[in-house]
Amino acid sequence: MKNQAMCSCLLALLTVLMPVMSRADLYSASAAADKKDFARAFELYRELAQIGLPEAQENLAVMYVNGEGVKRDNVLGYAWAVIALENGGGEAAKGIVAQLEPHLNAAARSRVAEVQARFGKASLEERLLPKVYVPGMHAGKQCEMRVPANPDTYYPYDAKIQMISGTVMVEATVAPDGRARNARVWYSLPAKVFDEAGRRVAMNNIYTPPRENGVPVTCTMRFKVRFRVTYGNGGGGDDEQKKVLADVRAKAESGDPRSQLTYGLLLDMRDDMNVSHERPLSWFLKSAQAGVATAQYLVGMNCLAAAPWAGENESTKGLAWLQMAVDAGQIDAQVAMANYLLRSQPGADSFSKALGLVEKAAASDSRDGKYYLAALLATGEDAARRDPKRALELISTMKDEFEFDPTFYEIRAAAEAMLGNFEAAQKDQKTAVSRARKYGWNLGDQQARLASYQASKPWTGNLFAY
Repeated sequence: MKNQAMCSCLLALLTVLMPVMSRADLYSASAAADKKDFARAFELYRELAQIGLPEAQENLAVMYVNGEGVKRDNVLGYAWAVIALENGGGEAAKGIVAQLEPHLNAAARSRVAEVQARFGKASLEERLLPKVYVPGMHAGKQCEMRVPANPDTYYPYDAKIQMISGTVMVEATVAPDGRARNARVWYSLPAKVFDEAGRRVAMNNIYTPPRENGVPVTCTMRFKVRFRVTYGNGGGGDDEQKKVLADVRAKAESGDPRSQLTYGLLLDMRDDMNVSHERPLSWFLKSAQAGVATAQYLVGMNCLAAAPWAGENESTKGLAWLQMAVDAGQIDAQVAMANYLLRSQPGADSFSKALGLVEKAAASDSRDGKYYLAALLATGEDAARRDPKRALELISTMKDEFEFDPTFYEIRAAAEAMLGNFEAAQKDQKTAVSRARKYGWNLGDQQARLASYQASKPWTGNLFAY
């Protein structure tokens, strides 16, 4: 049972989170080139080249020089060949540079410099590529785990009796009271099995938030929650796992974008497999540059998570990658962007954009998308876009997964109040207050909303604004 469960968890990553590809991806570009659809191939390679994929940069150079899918332009071909070589390009790029270098005049070199200034390695590092993080770089103000909850307390019964282990990557907003709100799952292995349990652990941890001028302030914390079954002596499971990892790594190193994403996830979620201490983010980035939207989402989230200590420029990079994934219809990216807008850029415009994003996510059956959507429909300040009845319908489908969270009852209370059902609103809000008290929350906001309902007044605002 042990070997079967563990190997199944690894193989699950070959399909979970799998692309959704972006508007341009390496598979589509290569297929178009194979079919001699050079105009289509050129457009796709150009989009990938501009976000730093060396193979696309080299192919773009060749197409400019050969006039395939575009008017022949040796100067632009040379420029992209130089950029490709900066990023490890091959013989084709070297040949183009060697052939054309002696023939460039001052005007041509000026054009080359313009392209390099926009898309060269230095430019990409400044505006798009994540920084290389090293130990000790995270010094300064940050969240800290003070008293971690025991994952065994929240181990799903079905997973335990089937002897399934797993890991969940969780992000939570830590309020000044040192308790988590709005726990969100980035991804999990095996998919979905431990999501609720991971959220429960996040909500029951106790944290130490950073201080500004001696006063605790809100922060965001990301961490892994591991659920492990204690097994007896195993057989050949380790060998099977090593074979799976070796196969995925070989495909990743050969340049297959999906395998690069899978390999990065395996390294990130299974520390015991990352014996060489590789950086998963480097594999996510390779996959993201090849157009895999899920990888773009992960690169974006990593940049946003690093911004507090790595600099505000990382937020700009993170949002750029996240937007690429959003444009491709990646559900997790839609929810993450909505959450970012609600927390970091409050206002009517952000609310409207966030509502549109979670509508799309909910339409794709995203549980988080439906949860956010219910909240926004219940409490939105724009009366024309509120729909408390629909909010109640949505939230009723999520009781089993979210009722541990006081915000679940706050959403329901707000919707009831908006419909004029103040007695029901008070009952749900009192339940929210009771549950929040058990988590150790500062109850000021919850009690203020209860007072509003007791006065027969609905409440509008953002229930996720911590």
